[in-house]
Amino acid sequence: MSVGKRGGGDWRTANRRPAAFGGVRREAEILEPPTMSRSRVQIAGSYAPGVLMTWEGGKGICRSVPLANDITKQLNRTTIDLVFEHLSDSATNWRDRAMKAVPNALPELVLDAPFRDSRTGEVRIERGDFQMTGPDRVGYVPYPLLYRCGICGSTREYESVADQARQPLPKKCNGHDARWTQVDVVYVHWSGEIQPLSPFNFNFDPQTGGTRQIRMCTCGSASFKLRNEAPVFSEWRYVCEGCGDARSLKKADPEVLARLQTEQNAGGRAFQWIEVNMLPVSYRANSTFYPQRTSFIEFQDSSVVELMTPPRAGELVAKLAQIHHIPFAEPSDDEVRVMVQADPTHAGDWDDYVSFLDMARRAEEGGRPERARAYRDNAHELREGWFAAGIVERGRLGSPGVLQAINVREDWTRRYDPIRLTIQHNAFIREHIEEAMARHAAVDVMEPDITLTDVVNDPLRKTRYQANIGNLLEHLGVERLVIVRNLPICEFSFGYTRVSATPVYKREHQGISVDMPVRLKAFDQLPVQGTKRPIYITQQQNEALYFKLDEARVLRWLKANIVVDIPDESLGRAYLERYEDFGPFLEMFKDREGTGAYPRTLPAYVYLLLHTLSHQMMHSLADASGVDRDGIGEHIFPADLAFVIYRKGMTPDLGNISAMWRNHADEFLRRAIAPRMLRCGSGSLCDARGGACPACVMVSEVSCIASNLLLSRAVLKGGKGPEWEPKSAPDLVGFFDVALSK
Repeated sequence: MSVGKRGGGDWRTANRRPAAFGGVRREAEILEPPTMSRSRVQIAGSYAPGVLMTWEGGKGICRSVPLANDITKQLNRTTIDLVFEHLSDSATNWRDRAMKAVPNALPELVLDAPFRDSRTGEVRIERGDFQMTGPDRVGYVPYPLLYRCGICGSTREYESVADQARQPLPKKCNGHDARWTQVDVVYVHWSGEIQPLSPFNFNFDPQTGGTRQIRMCTCGSASFKLRNEAPVFSEWRYVCEGCGDARSLKKADPEVLARLQTEQNAGGRAFQWIEVNMLPVSYRANSTFYPQRTSFIEFQDSSVVELMTPPRAGELVAKLAQIHHIPFAEPSDDEVRVMVQADPTHAGDWDDYVSFLDMARRAEEGGRPERARAYRDNAHELREGWFAAGIVERGRLGSPGVLQAINVREDWTRRYDPIRLTIQHNAFIREHIEEAMARHAAVDVMEPDITLTDVVNDPLRKTRYQANIGNLLEHLGVERLVIVRNLPICEFSFGYTRVSATPVYKREHQGISVDMPVRLKAFDQLPVQGTKRPIYITQQQNEALYFKLDEARVLRWLKANIVVDIPDESLGRAYLERYEDFGPFLEMFKDREGTGAYPRTLPAYVYLLLHTLSHQMMHSLADASGVDRDGIGEHIFPADLAFVIYRKGMTPDLGNISAMWRNHADEFLRRAIAPRMLRCGSGSLCDARGGACPACVMVSEVSCIASNLLLSRAVLKGGKGPEWEPKSAPDLVGFFDVALSK
């Protein structure tokens, strides 16, 4: 632990409340609290700004505060774009889930200011409000500044560190030697607020529209003793030293009280005090702090972001045509050049266009991606101008359905958007498989290298290996299986919640349960110019398994299960044409106890198959490799009939997946198709309710990409269909059925 630079000032005597560290800096000099070093994973999570923790040696309680460590220039531009995409998705999903459970919730009590538009309450992420921060160190300040004498129970509270420095704790208390300790219980609220466990409550002030704290008893005394001998907080009492009046632990969240009372006074709904009152909680309890974070696979190719923007729709059409072999009548570059140069008002545009592309190429080769992107944007703007002016005719795609999908996809949930995912899959194959194979960072299991298995140097053993593995992959319906040794994973934490890790907290009161909206809070402001909040970035290269299913096998399975409107070929194109938004919560695929009427559509069943098989392989990988189930992530590319499972951890990868393949490849694949692995410990009860439960194919919520919905063991082994179908729906033919393998 080391003390940071003080720049002529002393953080201990600075006139700032502990919570204000990390806020707007008013001093001219640089002022930092003491700092401590932990692992990057710890600082981005369990020691992130806002958490309460014990000082080294158990000397007291402190609160972590952010320190500046800008790493923006160290990150690939595409990575930054993907961070903000996922941040926007997370905030949107949080808001939608909270508002669905509590429709009358105020927007400012659902999302912190940096995550929303102050006028509309909708999600708004401004990049200037955040800073990409390396989690190398974190500051800490004493908190709470509430002390209790262990002899007589008297309490003393300070407004700030400076206040305590001016008036230190007295050595004597009520005529005896004092024994002061911090009160290790705090008030927390699902709005993200935290307060010391002081006896002083807040009242609404109608004149200011805010709140004020009543800092004395009705007798005029401001001194209280805390009686905390009882084993439960509900029996703790503050006793006034002046009149002996006792009061229970009760404190309103000042911000929530002010907002709800103002709304009520303006003719809005009448609030209940259980919405306002904070909860007494030990500072050690998990409920005082839940870091919010997410992760994604990194890409170098900027097209995974750029092609998703409306101005690039023309390029997106051409790219989809290329990926899924859709007829696309597009004028050649020579034809475009002739048409542009033939127009007298745009005759010089072609040379400018070529110059921009050349400069973009040179900038890319010179390691200047931002400059390259700007040049490409200039070239694209010129080209779009030719189309808009009618000088050049746009290419014509031979699929009205895909064109319609491109037009409406802005309203789709990004996580399940097949157009976005198929562009990512194209980049994944190129960057993480083809280019990785060239540097021995990926290997097809059917063509292993010496580090994967020693059969490479023995032609006879290699032939037997390929026959055995090929036979198992055929049973699985897998066309290609690749081990990726260095898949780049980016995990970032962007905020926190208190009381609950989810958007809705169920408040139990007098035998009833009331839904409360939990506010997603951004981390405290950094001690830099402006109001930037940190986003903690952690990057790690981990091993992964890429699976590509046999398209012919999938088509036979779809036909066997009477899925509607199945094409004879080009399943990927058909998926894009027929896809309708799954929605953020997959509502149409939730249990309906056989009363649903959702038809067996191609997109739903393809995703159901890929998702279930992904979970099956995650369970098999955990059993065969020793990687924790909660430490395995998944990424599904539905239009490409592919998925990836990978180690999510941000600690150094120890090569568990490669080691598993060297020693237990046969066992790993056989476990996935073994009848025992296709059964459930819950027996017929699970089978009767759709074939998916925590005892079988489900995984933890943090590992599943689809909230453990669109899952059923029946799609693999056969049996009763999913719960969203009507009871009259025929049983499923399993994907592992031997009749489908030919």
